[in-house]
Amino acid sequence: MTTIRTGTDLAAVDDVIVGITAHGERYLARVFTARERADVGDDPERLAARFAGKEAVLKLLRPAPTDAVPLTDVAIVLDAVGAPLVELTGRAAELAEQIGCEDIAVSLSHERGLALATAVALTAS
Repeated sequence: MTTIRTGTDLAAVDDVIVGITAHGERYLARVFTARERADVGDDPERLAARFAGKEAVLKLLRPAPTDAVPLTDVAIVLDAVGAPLVELTGRAAELAEQIGCEDIAVSLSHERGLALATAVALTAS
C-alpha cells in the first residue's frame, strides 16, 4: 500500500545566528554539509530554511527515539534550476529505504526571521 508522508518544521533565523556565533565552524560542520553551505554562502536565513528542511525530512522518516540520525545525513541542496532537492546518506538513507521511499520533495520559505519547510514523500509503508 502506498502512503503519503509529510513533515513540517519552523526554525528561527536567530537560533542559527546564535549557533554560528557561539560555536562557529563546529556548529556549521555538525549541522550542514559542505554543498549546503556552498549553495547559500553561509547566509543565516537560507541556512535556517535548510535546518527546517532537515527537520521536516526527519519527521517524515520517523526515526525511533533512540535512533541517532546526524543532521548531515539529510542535505537540502539546489538542483540545476535552483530548486531545493533532498539528498540522503547514512542512517537517513537507510530509514528511507526501510519505508520504501525513493524521493522526497521539499519546499522552503523564509521571511521576517523565520524559516519554514515542508517535506512530502510517497512510501510503501
